[in-house]
Amino acid sequence: MLTALLLNLGDTALASALRQSDIGYPLVASAHILGLGLLVGSIITLDLRILSIMKRGSLSELAPLLSRVAACGVMLAILTGVLLFSVQPAHYLGNSAFLLKLALISLALINVALVHSLPPWRAILAGQPATLLLKLSALISLTLWLAAVTAGRWIAFV
Repeated sequence: MLTALLLNLGDTALASALRQSDIGYPLVASAHILGLGLLVGSIITLDLRILSIMKRGSLSELAPLLSRVAACGVMLAILTGVLLFSVQPAHYLGNSAFLLKLALISLALINVALVHSLPPWRAILAGQPATLLLKLSALISLTLWLAAVTAGRWIAFV
């Protein structure tokens, strides 16, 4: 049922317009890259700061800002990703790199939700140093987001 619903995205007027437009698809693809840049750039910066690899800036100041930028980036990436997917849903549903990318993004978002619900996250917002658990979560985050970007690049080659 979900597969049928996803395949039907290709039959929408918007998907048809994107397929026929000389500039629509490239603009959406560019916005997707912008969303990824905002998301991954801010997440990498935050994770490196949590891991103390980057020393500048206090976590209590950087974490809220970088989290908001990442949230804007993920919203833009999801919105534009759905639009890009709608152009060739059958192709993407049969692409192992695309499916891997979705799985990695899902795990990364679960990690974000868990981290933001933990007391150590609230502690760094209050100016406390990052705990070992938070550092482990940052390492997991780095790994998942970079793997998702890599899987995304592989989509064209699989």
